[in-house]
Amino acid sequence: MKKLILLAAWVASCVPALAGMPVTDAEREQFLLHADVVKQKGAPGGITGSYRATLRLGDFQHDAHIQPHDEYKTQLQLGSGLELDFRDTWRNNVAAYRIDRMLGLGMIPVTVVRTDERSGKPASYTWWVDDVLMVERERYEKKVRAPNPMEWNRQIFVVRIFDQLIYNFDRNLGNLVIDSSWRIWMIDHTRAFKVFKELRDAKNLSDTCEADLLARLRTLERSALVEATKDLLTEGQVDGLLGRRDKIVRVYEQRIAAKGEEQVLYHLPSRLAAAPAAP
Repeated sequence: MKKLILLAAWVASCVPALAGMPVTDAEREQFLLHADVVKQKGAPGGITGSYRATLRLGDFQHDAHIQPHDEYKTQLQLGSGLELDFRDTWRNNVAAYRIDRMLGLGMIPVTVVRTDERSGKPASYTWWVDDVLMVERERYEKKVRAPNPMEWNRQIFVVRIFDQLIYNFDRNLGNLVIDSSWRIWMIDHTRAFKVFKELRDAKNLSDTCEADLLARLRTLERSALVEATKDLLTEGQVDGLLGRRDKIVRVYEQRIAAKGEEQVLYHLPSRLAAAPAAP
C-alpha cells in the first residue's frame, strides 16, 4: 500500500493538475504512460493492428495512436521487390521520437513505450496530433498552397534529411500531418532504421540544410545514441545510422566549402516547448 501511495504521489508531481493540456514533452510522456484507456477505435489507414485510443487522467483526456506490431525478417518479398533487413516494429516509433529530440527538431509527436492492453505486449503510444488541418496527401491532391512557401519547403527539407538519416522505408504522403499552424508532423516510422550505412537516396537531400540540425548531427555521439535507444535499436542499426550521419554531414560540408555557409544553411524557429525529458 505504501508503494502505491508513493507511486501516486510521484505521478501527481510529474503530471500537472490537468486543468489544461499538458504542453511539455515530459508532461505528455507522463500522461501517455499513466492515463487510463477509456475508448478504442481503429486508426485511419492502419494495416498492422494499430489503433486510436482515448486516454484519461484526472479530468483531462486526449487521444493516442497505439502501435503494437513487432516483426523482423532477414528478407521479405513484397510487391515492390525483395526487401532486405525487413523491420516493421513499434520500437522504431519510439526511437524516431527520441532521435528527433536529440536533434532538436520537435517534428515527431511525443511517443513512449507502454504495455498494449489488447495484447499484453509492449507497444508505442504516440500523442495524437492536435488541430490537424490535413495530411500531405490531401494538400497535394487539392493543390493547396502553404501560406509561407519558403518555410514550408524548409520543413520538407528537414523531413528529407531525417528520412535519409533513419533510412525510412515507408515515408508516404499520408504520414506527414499538417496542423493549423502549417507545421509538419512526421508519424509512423515502423519500417525505418535499416542496418545499411549507405543513404537510401542521396538525391533526396536538399541543396540547403537547417543550421542547428547540421550542428547537432556533427556532434551526435554514439554513446548518447546507444543510451537513448537501448532496448529499441540493435548495435547494427546504431552503426548504420551513424554511417549515414557521416555521409549526410560530408555532403553539406562539401556544399558549404563550395558555396559558403550563407548559401547552404538556414534557420527554422525552435518547435520544442521545453527541454525534452530524458529517455
